[in-house]
Amino acid sequence: MPDSALAAPQLKVVDALLNGANLNAAADQAGVHRNTIAYWRHTSPAFEAALRDAQNDRADMLHEEAVARAELAFGALEQILQDPKSSTSARLRAAIFILSHALPSPAKERCATPALPKSAQEPATQNPDFAHKNAQILQQPYRRPDPKTGRNDRCPCGSGKKFKQCCLNKPQTAAAR
Repeated sequence: MPDSALAAPQLKVVDALLNGANLNAAADQAGVHRNTIAYWRHTSPAFEAALRDAQNDRADMLHEEAVARAELAFGALEQILQDPKSSTSARLRAAIFILSHALPSPAKERCATPALPKSAQEPATQNPDFAHKNAQILQQPYRRPDPKTGRNDRCPCGSGKKFKQCCLNKPQTAAAR
């Protein structure tokens, strides 16, 4: 998916995640709530694809860095193994690490990203700047249209008794609350 299908805040989130930020930090950098990122992940195929590509790029970069430093790491492990002053447990852990990584293991295949359906490949018709309502809009409390009838108030049915002795435990059709 081309990045041009993404809004500016979405591009900021993808860039922040690519540079190693967690979701909360990426949301802060883009000026959105973290729930908005979750909303985009579930509703925007273009954002989900860009996010997946960014995560794969970051994993590839970290793998390349690890491979570049592998020779240095194995050299340090060899020094630990050959140093008679190293503790027995340190030498044992170094040996176990080398053996576990030296033995052949089944080839790990990278998850192939499934092809998006044709409808998901088209740009989203909704506004990508739309923010998740529950995350950014303060909800107003519910207000009753009429005051609630208290237990010791006169019953609204007109009997003259207290509500608790008249209609409190009857079905709601008997008492107009």
